[in-house]
Amino acid sequence: MPESLTTIEEDAWSALHDATTGRDRPYRYLTLASLGRCDFPEARTIVLRSVDRTTRTLEFHTDTRSPKWLELQQNGNATVLGYSDQTRVQLRLRGSVRLAFPGSEQAERAWNTLPSHTRATYTGGPPGDALPDETAVSDTEGLHPVDASGKTSFGVLFFKTLALDWCRLERQNNLRAKFSYDDEGKLESLGWIAP
Repeated sequence: MPESLTTIEEDAWSALHDATTGRDRPYRYLTLASLGRCDFPEARTIVLRSVDRTTRTLEFHTDTRSPKWLELQQNGNATVLGYSDQTRVQLRLRGSVRLAFPGSEQAERAWNTLPSHTRATYTGGPPGDALPDETAVSDTEGLHPVDASGKTSFGVLFFKTLALDWCRLERQNNLRAKFSYDDEGKLESLGWIAP
């Protein structure tokens, strides 16, 4: 007998919140899919930084010179996908992304919480730029003039969840449920759906 829908929904958000507390947690690394500039879907792995269960908002960090930043500026609709091999549960969240630009209050607050090794990932050239040759892969310093701290390339993505599709893979009987939220993050509808 499956657990109740309200328990499933609460457990899903607890698992997402727990993912922010350690690298080894399920759902720590999620896939963000958006509409690419060439009308192809684009998907990439991103790190879940924080979860606001009240508003159903997920926070991610990114380089503002990356293609995904430009894509999300043009079309903020996105899907976030995660899977736990421990529980065999897939979480697929549909929603919209709001961007917090470098220098904004939200970006400044997030930047101030980052350790130096994470800040260093925002230095260097724009993501996706070609490197001059194979030897440059091991030594990329000096390729592009950037802010040495990386701060001017640091942005925050706030993903507002509008729907959560929960699916647990079972040997005999897969289970799937869908949850919808209003603009304030309140649960609007819930129900079992065919897997």
